[in-house]
Amino acid sequence: MISIIICSRTAAISKELEANIDATIGMVYEIIVIDNSANKYSIFEAYNIGVKKSSYPYLCFMHDDIMFHSNNWGLKVIDYFKDEQTGAIGVAGSPYAPQMPGSWWGGGLVSQQLLVNDGDGLEPFTASASGNTSAKNQVVLLDGIWICIRKSLFGKIKFDEELFKGYHFYDLDISLQIHSCGYKVYSVFDILMEHFSKGNMNQDWAADALIFQQKWRKSLPVSCISLSYKEQCVAEYKTLKELISVLLAKKASAKKTYWLAMQQISRFHKGYFYYKTPAYFIHYLNKYLQINKSERDLQG
Repeated sequence: MISIIICSRTAAISKELEANIDATIGMVYEIIVIDNSANKYSIFEAYNIGVKKSSYPYLCFMHDDIMFHSNNWGLKVIDYFKDEQTGAIGVAGSPYAPQMPGSWWGGGLVSQQLLVNDGDGLEPFTASASGNTSAKNQVVLLDGIWICIRKSLFGKIKFDEELFKGYHFYDLDISLQIHSCGYKVYSVFDILMEHFSKGNMNQDWAADALIFQQKWRKSLPVSCISLSYKEQCVAEYKTLKELISVLLAKKASAKKTYWLAMQQISRFHKGYFYYKTPAYFIHYLNKYLQINKSERDLQG
């Protein structure tokens, strides 16, 4: 039995989604819709409300713009939770949580199976950090498009509405909470769904990335796979590079962005960054100095 919790951007979910769930879940369920059409709640608050309203032992937190392509997916969820050490499952995630602030996929270590339809056609995204897409992959981070969590864990965990005030990083934060409690988190490959949009990475997202990093600074990086020293370095720098690209694309101050990059490299070089560290630092320093010079020239 599953409680499906949706933070809805409209007063009610679509009839198509409701019918799709009913036709594919294959078991007893309830749908708890948190009406957030007036933007009254952060997603953290909405999901905590949903947890309190739920009746069943397994909670499914999902977006309101997906459709299921797998039949009897609810039975598969229950089957995964027969392992008492399983705390959560999803369809997209990563076995590595980097020290650098950024997305769960930024480092390139991805385990997911998903169909994305953003209006330009249906695009399959299937990848496995372990190389195995025929079974579940252990991860430490899950994407919030669809996450199922054992309800009994909510005596130990909660969506952190005190620290986060928006719509980003609820999924990564709850994933690390579950991992920190000693439970395993998995990305699974036998439940297929279609997502009708892509994530919105903006300056709010970047700000929450820094909040998330600060909250978990004593634990990061977190990994459930074995990586070489170089592989860790590559994942870290890829994550930072993506963050910087997002900030610049969203018209953040270039000067502040490059300063942030230098701060991140300086702060997290300890034991995790190899010979390219000076090159990356010098690259961002040079960008920063060029802007400084341009500003002085304009003032002069």
